[in-house]
Amino acid sequence: MNATPTPDRHVPVLIVGGGGSGLTASLALSDLGVDTLLIERHPTTSVQPKAHILNARTMEIFDHLGVAEDIHREGSPAENRAAMVWLSSLGGDAPYDRQVLHRTSAYGGGELAERYALASAQPHANLGQRWLEPLLRRHAEKRAPGGLLFHHELTALDEDPDGVTATVLDRGSGQTFTVRAAYVVAADGGKTIGRLRSIPMEGTPTFLEWINLHVRADFSAFIPCDDTVVNRVSSLAEDGTLQHCGVVPMGPDRWGRHSEEWTLMFSRPPGAADLDDDTIVAMVRRTLKLPDDHPMDVESISRWPVEGTVARRFRSGRVFLVGDAAHRHPPSGALGLNTGVQDSHNLAWKLALVLGGPADDALLDTYESERRPVARRVVERALFSLFNQIAFTAGTGVVQGAHPDWNRAQMTALFSDTPDGETRRAVLREYFDTNRITTAHLGLEMGYDYADAGSVTSDGTPRPPQDPLGLEYEQTARPGSRLPHAWLTEDGTRTGTHRLHRAPGSFLLLAGAEGTAWVEAARLLSRRYGVRIDAYAVGGEGAVADPEGRWRKLRGHDEHGAVLVRPDGFVTMRERSACADPVRVVEQALLTALGRDREAVAGDGPGPRTEEGDAG
Repeated sequence: MNATPTPDRHVPVLIVGGGGSGLTASLALSDLGVDTLLIERHPTTSVQPKAHILNARTMEIFDHLGVAEDIHREGSPAENRAAMVWLSSLGGDAPYDRQVLHRTSAYGGGELAERYALASAQPHANLGQRWLEPLLRRHAEKRAPGGLLFHHELTALDEDPDGVTATVLDRGSGQTFTVRAAYVVAADGGKTIGRLRSIPMEGTPTFLEWINLHVRADFSAFIPCDDTVVNRVSSLAEDGTLQHCGVVPMGPDRWGRHSEEWTLMFSRPPGAADLDDDTIVAMVRRTLKLPDDHPMDVESISRWPVEGTVARRFRSGRVFLVGDAAHRHPPSGALGLNTGVQDSHNLAWKLALVLGGPADDALLDTYESERRPVARRVVERALFSLFNQIAFTAGTGVVQGAHPDWNRAQMTALFSDTPDGETRRAVLREYFDTNRITTAHLGLEMGYDYADAGSVTSDGTPRPPQDPLGLEYEQTARPGSRLPHAWLTEDGTRTGTHRLHRAPGSFLLLAGAEGTAWVEAARLLSRRYGVRIDAYAVGGEGAVADPEGRWRKLRGHDEHGAVLVRPDGFVTMRERSACADPVRVVEQALLTALGRDREAVAGDGPGPRTEEGDAG
């Protein structure tokens, strides 16, 4: 039950939108001690399954937010999220019906699991937004009682030098009230705030219309694999064209081919005649070649325009765009929700440090300089992946527009037990192999960095070679990169490097075994600037050890060097060996990370507080 809103409510941060990005912002800011108010125009979280793959980087974030365990418990087991399979149909009796066109490991499952496990302690998860968002909402409401108002809509937003004033409509009562905030997080999918702030979307405008059906059905007799996270059906229709439909198991109690609920997905060109619900259902049944009497209960049907766009600006004064408000693209590669969650995580710690005092407002400018290039790359990849998935049609021999008899002959030959059929299948595998850019893009998920955003302290080393396909990911502790994952031990207990952040919003310093001077510098500067820095000399006399030696291989410094890591898990400084003045070096790196790099450090004139004025 929604709390009764107080007119002229004051909060440091107003969050507009209660989807995955907005709920993540609420959770993260609550953990950072920032009061927020989240408003969402719909009465509930999403009723559509929508996005469902949560990659390892996103699960690292959810682990820090204390929700990863719940997501894994409610989502599909690992054995039911390992592969993607392409099928020629679910039913039908032609020689080419009910055939497996291709099968591959996907999103960190199956044969990819070992490679992904080297990169992260967190495996990917699979839970549709219909179930994920209520889970996030439950946690958010516990941390911010009365701080989430559903069925409330932003109708106006005014900004002045000291803050923003939002007018909010209670869609249940019809009453309006105002909210005063220092900053606004726009997680509204681009519905309102982008328009109010006149922020255009740039890129490829709507080029497809996507249709999702949420259905209840028993497809177990038609799905040959129990470990698939996505089944893609490409069936030959009576007119000789290939028709495509995604068949995605959604659980929620049983998974794999025994799922009770499913998302069925297909697209159509924009501007085509509108299809009513009955027509859509009939089209899908024909594409899948389901028997006429096979029951399928339709829970809901959603339609949405597909585009490939990025907002021209991610910051407009005191307003910040995250998620679909900032970038929109087709669902190919399971990138959208993940990128939105990572947006909110990047922004939250910066807002908290600016509101709390240690950081300068300039730190908030780095949100756009860091996240917009990532979003642009994601949009480009999602567009390319979508069209690449269509390219396999050429490998079947089917020619769109050819006589149906020709296309039927090609599909029959494809599955024939002949040398020609074997050759055709081998060629088709070559086409499908290019689709790994959609299902195995670890480099795209983890390999982005912020080295060129002006927000970290360079160590002068060159960027490692980048895989243009985004498949390979070379872990590095180079400034701007995500902290490499390695298994360490703390007091004899195995723990990952990303678990060494001891509190929300804390920095992390990892020095070599002989790097106690770096640890002491971090402790001094933590008191001086009122910023928590958890500091360890790994392998030294302290409690943290590197028994497998993997961290020593990844860190890029010797036993006298150190790295400083930001609250979001990205390296902001690396010193490759000892230096004469570790306090000065860490201080300058910390000031850069706080958006205060223009300040002089101690000994160079007016600077930070003296030791006597240190925070406790």
